[in-house]
Amino acid sequence: MQVSALLGQQKTRIFSPMDFYRYSQTGLTKRSVMNLSKNADISISYLTNLAGINIRTLQRKSEEEKLSAENSEKILQIAQVFSKGTEIFDLLASFKEWLETPNISLDGAVPAKLLSSRYGSEMVLDCLGRIQYGVFS
Repeated sequence: MQVSALLGQQKTRIFSPMDFYRYSQTGLTKRSVMNLSKNADISISYLTNLAGINIRTLQRKSEEEKLSAENSEKILQIAQVFSKGTEIFDLLASFKEWLETPNISLDGAVPAKLLSSRYGSEMVLDCLGRIQYGVFS
């Protein structure tokens, strides 16, 4: 599933690093966060915890109110990982199982625990890329 579809933005395509940058700087709406939660089948509290967003702050926002650039970037990172993971594993449930399983190629870390950091997300994306191309991960 494409990042834009996970965020519920059917008219928009997010592909290049510049697209990610622009969306992070413009700010995602609360509605995008709620769509990601629904489409990735993860609770809003889990998602906000990963992104470092205070859930009460998010709850107070209107549907179209925008998040900060920093929070938008973290949500985009998480959406990117879920997009890549569902592409590789085909089924969301299979990807989520992999996400919660300690991984040797990540020094035994649980991939989901790494998503709260940009560097961790990059390591998870790199690991997914290796899986995609048949490299032992």
